[in-house]
Amino acid sequence: MHAFKQSLLALIVTTAAHGAIAETLSYQLDPVHSQVHASVNHMGFSHSMARFAVKEGTIVADADDLTGAKVSVVMAAQPILGDSTWEEHTAAEGWFDLANHAEIRFESTAVRHVAGDQYEVDGDLTLKGVTKPVTLKATLNQAGPHPFSKKPRLGLSATAELSRSAYGVSATPVVGDEVQVRIEVEAGAD
Repeated sequence: MHAFKQSLLALIVTTAAHGAIAETLSYQLDPVHSQVHASVNHMGFSHSMARFAVKEGTIVADADDLTGAKVSVVMAAQPILGDSTWEEHTAAEGWFDLANHAEIRFESTAVRHVAGDQYEVDGDLTLKGVTKPVTLKATLNQAGPHPFSKKPRLGLSATAELSRSAYGVSATPVVGDEVQVRIEVEAGAD
């Protein structure tokens, strides 16, 4: 019995010293500090940029190891382009068809640790009623207490490439089909 107590005490001390108890939390995306940017080739002259507003999202994860995390994000499908004429134009059926598809959704299916702070996030992206698999290359920028609120916070950056025509966003051939996506996320837990 004495050996059992010593073993139990050693386990408790080791666990406390190393913080070995993993804690899975539900982090809510901060819409002010979470952004999705997309760029496409514009007739070979430039790469036009658009921003999509994050409406809501959740990351359920252990900040010490994001492997197996669950990610769910809803964005407004209306791109913010900085020009009201273009924003009206891209709302049409051949583009984003906002009358019928006002949101873009992403649901993760797997999160894999690659190395260091690098992860791959597989998931299903639904855009204009079409759902396709996509892989995000993600970097965990920081995890820890927010400097003001002291509540748990995550910061991530991610990139992806996708084909706009695969989602039925194919109004004009002079705009490139390949879309480069850049994502910046901050999420906090209570």
